Amino acid sequence: MLDPITVLVVEDDFRVADIHKGFVEEAGGFEVIGTAQSGASALELNEQLKPQLVLLDIYLPDGLGTDVLKGLRAGRTVDCFVLTAARDVRTVKQCLDLGALHYLIKPFTRDELIERLLEYRRWRLALNADDELSQPQVDHIFHGVGRPTASLPKGLSVETMELVIGALIDSDDALAAEDVSQLTGISRVSVRRYLRHLADTGDAVILQDYGTPGRPRHRFRLV
Repeated sequence: MLDPITVLVVEDDFRVADIHKGFVEEAGGFEVIGTAQSGASALELNEQLKPQLVLLDIYLPDGLGTDVLKGLRAGRTVDCFVLTAARDVRTVKQCLDLGALHYLIKPFTRDELIERLLEYRRWRLALNADDELSQPQVDHIFHGVGRPTASLPKGLSVETMELVIGALIDSDDALAAEDVSQLTGISRVSVRRYLRHLADTGDAVILQDYGTPGRPRHRFRLV
């Protein structure tokens, strides 16, 4: 089971910072351990609190977030999402070159941020695995966190997907739809749709369970 990922929110508007903090906490599996309203404060708190992920604004009262990102990346390893109104090519390219994992243009929705956080958490889970990896798993580690997951099929919700993924993450074994249904309280019919979507996108593998009479059951495990 993956421990909560620690997050530092860097945003000069305290009201927006509180909103982003709420989104992070709703995602589940994350803990906001600090907020900063300036670049200097961000660098200081990064050294003091040592977060795993920084949510970084570009327009700060004492400079640009790109300079903060340089400072963050110059020291210890820390991941970064850029959350900003800046949409010019130069800024986007700078953030990409400096190693930002995601770039969300304001205003964005709660679901857009949460879906990227969930993808990031699964990416971190893959990096923490002790097993040898297949080529698809390596591909997921190198490219998965940069792939937006906002395009859930019609009828699937982010909230329910969070519960299904959470059940798979917390289990040491592959789970059947019935198992996930019992753990989450979601109907088996609905759970099957979410599990099938994870399998279709390559985020879960399907294992055949021949240990029960009749047709083999499908069990699912996150990649």
